[in-house]
Amino acid sequence: MQTAIDTIVIPIIISTILVLIFSGAVIYALFSYQRKKFRHHQELLEIREANTQALLQSRLAIQEQTLDHISKELHANISHLVSLININLSEILPQSPMSQRENIIETKSLAKQLMTELKNLSASLNTDHIIHIGFVKALENELNRLVKKYEVVTTKNGEEYRMLPEHEIILFRLCQEVLNNVVNYANATRIATSLTFAPDYFLLTIADNGVGFNVEEALHLSAEKQSTGLLNMKERAAVIKSEFTISSQNGEGTIVTIHIPHPEKSKLPLL
Repeated sequence: MQTAIDTIVIPIIISTILVLIFSGAVIYALFSYQRKKFRHHQELLEIREANTQALLQSRLAIQEQTLDHISKELHANISHLVSLININLSEILPQSPMSQRENIIETKSLAKQLMTELKNLSASLNTDHIIHIGFVKALENELNRLVKKYEVVTTKNGEEYRMLPEHEIILFRLCQEVLNNVVNYANATRIATSLTFAPDYFLLTIADNGVGFNVEEALHLSAEKQSTGLLNMKERAAVIKSEFTISSQNGEGTIVTIHIPHPEKSKLPLL
């Protein structure tokens, strides 16, 4: 009797063990496949992200080369022409009738202002100059160009430090785009800028009291039309691994926030 039972039980046990082993092997194979598939997907995402970053950096490098070229043209050619105009006006002035001298003097004054603006613009486009003076000084110069039209307020918190030169360039260009938007669209009277230098993060806010806008709608239209405005700013922010946010509503002004969680610092001296 015992032999008959063993004859039945033992094959069942062996079959059960074989089924469990087979099931375990199938589960392990499926798990390994899913893990490899997930790893492959992650690798593809990393490659795509790296390619995107490389393309963005290449495009930004080309833009910087173009801006440098424009800067040199402004300084070498257009500024020279303005200087010649001023010289000619100075020669004409003593020979002109009294009724025309006031207009000539005013034109000379305008030519002098134009020369100053050209020099400032040339400096703001020149990459080497921005790297030399640093992001903070470059931003201050940009804001100083707006003081005749706007009430400009700047506050700083923490001990100032320099970031990597390429990051400062991108950050400055980002600020230029923000300020250009204020000038062109905000209809504001006041610009308030705050810079916070903390050991483990850098925070910049640019706020205006202008007409404001619908952010989601603007982003949608920007993506739809492939505009270089808001998308450009977001791309620049992504290159330096910063968090870029815009807070705005119609009639309530706009606040732009740029937060760099762990700024890569440079040993370049503060000027």
